Amino acid sequence: MRVEVSAAGRWGLPSVFLAQVAVFGSAVCLLDLAADRPAGARPAVIFFAVAAILFASMAALMRYGSRRTVAATLFGMGFLAPAYLGGLVAVHFTGAGLSDPGWYPVARAVTLAAAAVAYLASLCLIGARRTPSPAPRMALLLMRHLPLVAVSVTLLNFVAIHQADLLAAEAARANPGEYANGDFYLDGAPATAWTHGAILGIAGVVALVLAGIARRRGVSAPLLVGLGVAGLPYLFLLLAAPFVLSGASGEPVPQVLADGPGWYLPAIATQVSLAGIAYAVIMALMVRAGSRQPARPWRVSATRVPKDGRW
Repeated sequence: MRVEVSAAGRWGLPSVFLAQVAVFGSAVCLLDLAADRPAGARPAVIFFAVAAILFASMAALMRYGSRRTVAATLFGMGFLAPAYLGGLVAVHFTGAGLSDPGWYPVARAVTLAAAAVAYLASLCLIGARRTPSPAPRMALLLMRHLPLVAVSVTLLNFVAIHQADLLAAEAARANPGEYANGDFYLDGAPATAWTHGAILGIAGVVALVLAGIARRRGVSAPLLVGLGVAGLPYLFLLLAAPFVLSGASGEPVPQVLADGPGWYLPAIATQVSLAGIAYAVIMALMVRAGSRQPARPWRVSATRVPKDGRW
């Protein structure tokens, strides 16, 4: 006799870990009140209130939702991880004051560290909770093309820097009394372009690694969480792709040094939009694949066969 366990029952324990976000947030607020810091506690209250609402909703979806809802929630857990952990660090550094009692910084740091550990434990706990499904070929194909964004954006940046330098020099020669020499505004532009391209390239390598894991292991809970964790930094890098050539706002230099050539922003916006659409399609396909019925039951009990060989 086969016994199958529903998705909702399997995810009860991770949802308990997610609910601890509200507990640790309440603990931080109580510490702030005990230290007589009601004004300073407001950023922490807002942060943990928003996090508690988000994660409580995710815990409810994980516990009672359908397979597709659970798969989408797994991705959401990973997607929010960088923002939540970064928020914990920000709350820590904005919490201390000269008038606080001596026990307060240590107690607050320990509580915030426990909140981070509880969240990371929930991510690790759900990693062994789902039977993988085959990865969609279209999603794998799109993931393998994501590193090309780093190459194209970096090339566009360097072409724009070179052309902006030429256009600025021409404008300065045509109007020597209106413009000052703005060449020094471009001194740090190549280094910044290389740095942004390298970081975006690392994000592309991560996409290749995840694509390889998906092809070999299928769409599993760790993969959905990993796609979410990598997604937020990747989208942030895409938003930072419109490289600003200088910060010389209001300075007597040609405007091309700040905005780049006329073709630059449209070209970058096109690249970023296509990459963002590709990422959204990848996530939709992966979540859909992760919500499919597994090929084998999640839990199988011993099968009893009568001596005569019949059921």
